[in-house]
Amino acid sequence: MAFSSLVRLTLSIALISSFVLDVICFTPLPRFAQTSAFIGNKIYYMGGVVPLPEPIISDFFYLDTSVLSSTDSTTLPWTELTGIDNLFTSSGTAVAGGANKDLFILFGGNMTPAENSSLVIVYNTNNNTWSKPVISAPQGEPARKRKTQAVVDSAGKMYIFGGSTSPEPDISLVNDMFILDTINWSWSTGTQDGAPDARSDFSATILSNGFIVYIGGSNINNRYVPMSQINMYDTNSAAWVDKEATGEIPSPRGGHSAVLTSDERIIIYGGAVSISADGKYTASSPDLAILDTTNNNFVWSQPKASGTAPPQIAYHSASLVGDYMIVSFGNITNKGSSPDVYALDTKDKGYKWITSINTNTLPGTNSGKSSNVGLIAGLSVGGIVVLILLGGGLFWFYRNKKNYKLLNNTFI
Repeated sequence: MAFSSLVRLTLSIALISSFVLDVICFTPLPRFAQTSAFIGNKIYYMGGVVPLPEPIISDFFYLDTSVLSSTDSTTLPWTELTGIDNLFTSSGTAVAGGANKDLFILFGGNMTPAENSSLVIVYNTNNNTWSKPVISAPQGEPARKRKTQAVVDSAGKMYIFGGSTSPEPDISLVNDMFILDTINWSWSTGTQDGAPDARSDFSATILSNGFIVYIGGSNINNRYVPMSQINMYDTNSAAWVDKEATGEIPSPRGGHSAVLTSDERIIIYGGAVSISADGKYTASSPDLAILDTTNNNFVWSQPKASGTAPPQIAYHSASLVGDYMIVSFGNITNKGSSPDVYALDTKDKGYKWITSINTNTLPGTNSGKSSNVGLIAGLSVGGIVVLILLGGGLFWFYRNKKNYKLLNNTFI
């Protein structure tokens, strides 16, 4: 009897240890077309397209950038979170919304049939809960969109332009503008007067003056938008404005990323074009290009970044964390999904791919250190608890075994 109890105790301890190791050792699968948003000092990721047998995945996790000291895959500070059961998603778009920009707000994308009625799904990063808000729509709500890119302004309004309303993007592109108030939960529409042609796979970046800059992407029949053609939506006057960019014009592309620096440079990275009947893609060139938007002059440049560049990728994620552009996952052109994270140092316009990051220069470093210390402390306490349980179990087993012998001697 004592032996069987010890076995049960040992199994319980093993299960606890396995859980702790799973938390520590979580590593996300390679993927592309995932949804991501930078909130606080964490980059949150959801879903994406992964290698078979499961083409679309349902996991949800974050990368803690406050303790991101290296891009070495074995040391990346990943944390797995709880997603919505059976919610498989890819090619959606997400922003940091709400009054305090602490909500992960997912719109559209390819989802499992059971969730097709939920256009908007929200994760609260403060209390770690999911919800499906009730949203008023006096002007109607949008169709489900894929391969679009949303932005959010300082008032918590999420602007969603274009995209595809079908899994077959070539035949279902739109050029409408829907606006989601992520504080009061209501839909409204923007004007289509002067709107650019319907498109998907573009990038969207909101400038400090409230202009949303749309770059690249493809129209019907894979006609790619020239990178000199800059279409902007003025959120102040609800009007479309066209701009012709000059300088070193990069080649057309779709599936690229765009981040905005503090001095109003838009950094474009990656992307590809589909120009062959067999569906293969060609990587766009160059992979790195900069659009300087200062003084209302839109000028392209093509700096040569030093360091070891990532492989040519598309449908990845990119976030600007301090002076570092963090690029994650993506589809390596015609070679499959990437599991990696890359970092580009953009400080003083001296672009350099790096593998080590000075965490003291990252925003939120102090809180990040506290979080990391808390994690270490938690794991330490957990380890101590496991040791106490193990020691207590062994002591209990030894004591009962001794009492069992005494009891046997009494009845001999």
